[in-house]
Amino acid sequence: MFNPLQFQRRRRASEDDDSSEDERPGLGRPKDIADEQPLTDVDRQYGIGASLLRQMGYVEGKGLGKAEQGIVAPIETKMRPRGLGIGGFDEKSPEEVSSDDEPISEVAFESTLPSLYSLIEQFEQLGTTVPVKIKEMCDNGFETVEIRTALAGMLEQLKDVQAKIDFAQHELEQQRKIEAVSRERRLALQRVLDGNHGMIEDDEDREMAAKMLMAKLEPLVRELMDSWDPTNLDSNVPDRLLEYKSEFSLFESDHDNAYQALVSQLWEKKAGEFYATKWSVWQPNLGIALIEDFQELVSEAAVARMYETVLLPKFKDEISHWKIEEPGPETWLTDWLNVMDERLVDQVVANIFQKYADWILLGWNIEEQQLPAKRVHLSLWLDLYGDDQTRQKMESSVIKRCVQELRKSKLQNADVVQFVALLRANRVRYDKIDYLLENEVVLSWTDKFYSLPDARDQYHFLFNSLVRLYARLFSCYHFPRLQKYLVLALDHLNFLYKTSLQQLQMIPPPKHRFVSQREPSLSKLVEATENLSFKPQRKITITLKQLLDDYCQEHDLFVLPESTLMAGKAMYRVTRNMKSGLLIYLDDDVVWAKTGADFEPVAFNELEHYVH
Repeated sequence: MFNPLQFQRRRRASEDDDSSEDERPGLGRPKDIADEQPLTDVDRQYGIGASLLRQMGYVEGKGLGKAEQGIVAPIETKMRPRGLGIGGFDEKSPEEVSSDDEPISEVAFESTLPSLYSLIEQFEQLGTTVPVKIKEMCDNGFETVEIRTALAGMLEQLKDVQAKIDFAQHELEQQRKIEAVSRERRLALQRVLDGNHGMIEDDEDREMAAKMLMAKLEPLVRELMDSWDPTNLDSNVPDRLLEYKSEFSLFESDHDNAYQALVSQLWEKKAGEFYATKWSVWQPNLGIALIEDFQELVSEAAVARMYETVLLPKFKDEISHWKIEEPGPETWLTDWLNVMDERLVDQVVANIFQKYADWILLGWNIEEQQLPAKRVHLSLWLDLYGDDQTRQKMESSVIKRCVQELRKSKLQNADVVQFVALLRANRVRYDKIDYLLENEVVLSWTDKFYSLPDARDQYHFLFNSLVRLYARLFSCYHFPRLQKYLVLALDHLNFLYKTSLQQLQMIPPPKHRFVSQREPSLSKLVEATENLSFKPQRKITITLKQLLDDYCQEHDLFVLPESTLMAGKAMYRVTRNMKSGLLIYLDDDVVWAKTGADFEPVAFNELEHYVH
């Protein structure tokens, strides 16, 4: 057990004398302290703290200290809640002891009852009529506990009844609101069925209304589509379907349109069967009308599927059976190209150009020399949809066909000239022709030249083949590849005949055959021509002096230079007899002649008139 006396200061041996006094001012000699003091009511209430304070001199109601100075009331701190003792026990002060801890007396019970006046007032607030006799009792001050108790009980019962009435009225009001909303929803749905509906805000109502309307419209739509005749361009079916669509328009959305899905499904089935079995590509107006009439009714995906799965295969099949010399896609396809998607147009046009390419290889009458592009409408398609790649494809087909014909021939000069004429008639570049001549003609001719036994045979072969061929072709192009082999053969002959044109040392015949360099594959040969980088010939510059010389030569005139200058320009004399003549000079592409005292411009065709 905790003993508060253990906090006493221990005394030294010298302090054992009873006569010694406490040196602390105002305390004097301490009193004898008993080992154990009896507990008081204060000790029981405040615990060890009260015992310590009492030992320190605290007297209840007087304070702490020798002169009874100090604080009479308990010390309060911010850290100690009010009413909490020093000992740490959360005990109630006498003033704070709750009345609930004590038994309720009759007087206390009576005080808890409302007054009779208050009870009467509460009854009247609840709408209950209070008897006059009770009011008189209140006026006379005659109030009994029995009456007040009875009235209080009745008041509680009345309040309970009133609360139940209020709750029932609240539920009734809610039920009325639900009934009104239900009635409005029923009327809205009825208006949907009657075709006289307005905007419905609630999502669930909109969904229900859309389903009800679709259930109403679906049999009507199916009946209309069953009666639709695709061959009748004046049919009113699309107009009727548009009217139904206007009824369903309030329920359409970007991601969900049940009406459009229904019409698209029925249209795809019936129009697809008609296109596949009864319709001909030679009826473009009817075919386009089947799509345009339903453009506002069916989805874009349905139209795209119709093109992909039905129309495009039908177009390709018609093109594959088309004979180039006969009327073709230019008659029945051009209207479709204005309504089809660009991607589909590219596919159809690619099939057309492939048809022309195949025809050039197999069906073109090569005796015409020039491809009949206008007659077979190839030029039309090239103007409309042709690009560099397509034009290159057509040219490649021409080259393949010409090479095929040349390989069938005996490679005579006439065959080669015809080959060049065909290519030039179809505007194939000269550098490509030169490359083709090297591969198809010159390599084999050169091998044959070196294989001949004596120089005479080589001479006759060279001049009858390469020389004559080059002479015929040189007027249009210099053909550097052909020229290279011609010079090689001529150098060989010059060395054999020891002409003055021979080189210092003989160029021995090649050990390998030139024909081994030849490309036999047509596809690779054409690809090689496409990769050639065209280098145009050097531009020929013609001066005014050259034109003057040509003119004088044609008219038996001579142009003699003079030693003098005119305005820094060289002077010439145009004469017939090499003595007298007309003085001229050239400036800014103009001929200035001294026809009198001064120089004046003259034309070429007038010069001879001034020369005497």
